[in-house]
Amino acid sequence: MADEVRVLIVDDEEGMRDFLAFVLKTEGYQPLTAAGGREALELLQRNNVDAILADLKMPGMDGLELLRRIREYDENAVVIIMTAYASLQTALEAMKYGAYDYLLKPFDNVDTVMNAVARAVERRKLSRRNARLLADLDRANEQLARMYESAQRQAVSLRQAYDELKKQAELQNRQMSRLLNALLDSLAQIKERLALLTDESQGPLSDEQREALRRTEHQAGEIVRVVDDMLYLQQAEARQAQFNPRPLSLAALVTQVCQQLQSKADERAITWDCSLPADLPPVLADEVHLRRAITHLLDNALKFSPPSGVVSVSLQQEGTQMRLNVRDQGRGIPEEKLKHVFDYWHRSDSTQRQEVGWGLGLGVVKRVVDAHGGAIEINSQEGKGTTVTLILPNVVEEHLTA
Repeated sequence: MADEVRVLIVDDEEGMRDFLAFVLKTEGYQPLTAAGGREALELLQRNNVDAILADLKMPGMDGLELLRRIREYDENAVVIIMTAYASLQTALEAMKYGAYDYLLKPFDNVDTVMNAVARAVERRKLSRRNARLLADLDRANEQLARMYESAQRQAVSLRQAYDELKKQAELQNRQMSRLLNALLDSLAQIKERLALLTDESQGPLSDEQREALRRTEHQAGEIVRVVDDMLYLQQAEARQAQFNPRPLSLAALVTQVCQQLQSKADERAITWDCSLPADLPPVLADEVHLRRAITHLLDNALKFSPPSGVVSVSLQQEGTQMRLNVRDQGRGIPEEKLKHVFDYWHRSDSTQRQEVGWGLGLGVVKRVVDAHGGAIEINSQEGKGTTVTLILPNVVEEHLTA
């Protein structure tokens, strides 16, 4: 038993105090003695006591009053009441005031006293441990409360910042939409004036002037398409792009786009190699947006293909999916650049293509395919060309079971 375990004995009989002090000391406790209640209270103020043995009947302050005063001072104090005048009433009163145990004098077996003291000391240790744990818990709760309050303040600040950024983004989107629409209107007016010049209603043109006007019209058309793509991307990023799906023939749509790009293919003597079965079921898609994506796919294939090359276009059904494959005979895309092909404004090196573009093409295609719940696959090797596969999942069901 460690010396710091102190037991206070409070009894007006000196012989009982000495006896209990001797027994406790032989068991390894450090006994403290007091002849009355006031002396006991003074000792408790100066010493850290683990257990208290107090006689019930003492002159002046009796054991119950002492017990009450001790509990006011230390509600976790462990007090054992001793008495030679046992009665149910006194036992109940002692327990009412918080006595831990109740021993009868004279002691028939000193082990009864030692066992009660040992239990009292252990109870005191548990009380102190619990008090420390509760104090730690209170401190932790206070820290958590401070952290929670801080997190709430940060959340409010972040929410305010997010709302402000959202407002700014919405304002920028509106401004950008107005700007792009205004630019489209201006380009439309320019194209109208070019058309007036081209039909020679303003006067005859020389061959050189006709060629210059043709190139200007072509460039104006390319700029219109770029601005229109920018407007679509801006609307798609803001989730404002209109999406009106309906059943349509993908083979017919691809054929139409090939015809629209035929003059560009003829300029470089590029041949279309098309495999577009007419009996394939329709897909559920937005015709305007899908036409935009297919136009970019085929136009890119023409740009990357060498003169007198072949662009292969095939269409096949796999279950509920439709796969459109477009293969060129260009120089291919380096592996380290494949991960960037869907980035806005991304362009291949000028040494690897014959025509410089704006780098929006595959970015537009990716957004269109995403809107349809589809996917894009790219297979490319340097020196062996590139195959881009557009996958649309929405084959119209009644045609599958027909």
